Amino acid sequence: MTQSSITQSKAATKSSGASPTPRPEHGRLDVFVGKWSIKGKQYDGPFGPAAEISAVESYEWLVGGFFLIHRFGGRLDATEMACVEIIGYDDSSGSYPRYSFYSNGKTNEWQGHEGDGKWTLIGDSLVQDKSLKVRCTTVFSDSDKTMSGNWEYSSDGSTWQTFWDVVGTKAE
Repeated sequence: MTQSSITQSKAATKSSGASPTPRPEHGRLDVFVGKWSIKGKQYDGPFGPAAEISAVESYEWLVGGFFLIHRFGGRLDATEMACVEIIGYDDSSGSYPRYSFYSNGKTNEWQGHEGDGKWTLIGDSLVQDKSLKVRCTTVFSDSDKTMSGNWEYSSDGSTWQTFWDVVGTKAE
């Protein structure tokens, strides 16, 4: 490319509007990026009987830096489970929406919020033909190499009961 064509290309990009750049809020999602080994337990309740959880999660940026791709795959005792999520930032609501696609054919939309070093995810889930509110509180520790997730449900949004406790260890 000649100097003249480089100058013309830069001028065309400038006049047509440069590519948008991610906001600082997008960068807060960096704490999730990487591969995680997940261990935990499910408590007896509407989501099923008590069971051990073992999984691998990975988070990576989609080119452009606006969306995080989350993959989850593992076992709930002998049952295989998996999902894929797209996570972004919505400036109008100040939240981090997650669009989830599960291996059982279900989908869900969650709203995430970050504050005081905690990430809170909230949404609704249909369980045994009953709609339940679900929230997960995730806290990072050990220089962001450990993440602890506490999943809770509520039928009325005021009284919460834990159904999953998981701990993730980041792969080196």
